[in-house]
Amino acid sequence: MVILFSFLAVVFTLAGSLAVLKFGGFSKTFLARALAYAAGVLISVALLDIIPEGFSLDAAMLSYGAMAALLAMFTLEAFAAHSSCSEFMEECHVHHIGAFAMAAMTLHSLLDGFNIAVGFASGSMAGVNVALGVILHKFADGITLVSLLLHAGRTKRQALKFSLFLAAATPLGALAAAPLMKALPPGAEAFALGLSGGSFLYIAMADILPRLHKAYDRLTPVVFPLGFATVFLMRYLGE
Repeated sequence: MVILFSFLAVVFTLAGSLAVLKFGGFSKTFLARALAYAAGVLISVALLDIIPEGFSLDAAMLSYGAMAALLAMFTLEAFAAHSSCSEFMEECHVHHIGAFAMAAMTLHSLLDGFNIAVGFASGSMAGVNVALGVILHKFADGITLVSLLLHAGRTKRQALKFSLFLAAATPLGALAAAPLMKALPPGAEAFALGLSGGSFLYIAMADILPRLHKAYDRLTPVVFPLGFATVFLMRYLGE
């Protein structure tokens, strides 16, 4: 299951990338609604599946893991290319994407794979919910990455190569983390769950939602809770 969903994340990343290369991307309104839904899923998965599971194992280690994730994600965002661009919501003026920025985005993709592995370690339904959050988020990542690369003067071929490289980092992260999760003591597993839950909350609340407030759309407040409803439904069906 870990392998299947991590490769689905690759497919969705490339789908977003290819959409930009072939069609010039999607409208800002469509992207805002898609990300509003993804944010709802990410928050629900973190608060309903990941964090409660970690709390039951070791509350202190869960908290340390979540804090570490927030610090790491903030640092990655500070050095990643899209920290200098408002992505799809506003005009982008990125002129160069350096090696450190690419390394930061690669580490971010590896962390997405880690999140999938951690999710399935705490149960199959939790894993499916976590994977759903990652997959939705990766579709938008593919759109953003290629848009930034093209704005920075890269050719379409170069943008596709970068996209393939970053997409491949997600299953690599999942495959590396999955065997380790089986042998972790409760405290270490709780810390890993904290890392996963904290990164989901950061992506949704510090990255996605602030940008949505810059692009008013009447349906966004309706679409956002649909992400909550999806996770509730999947939990209900999994019982």
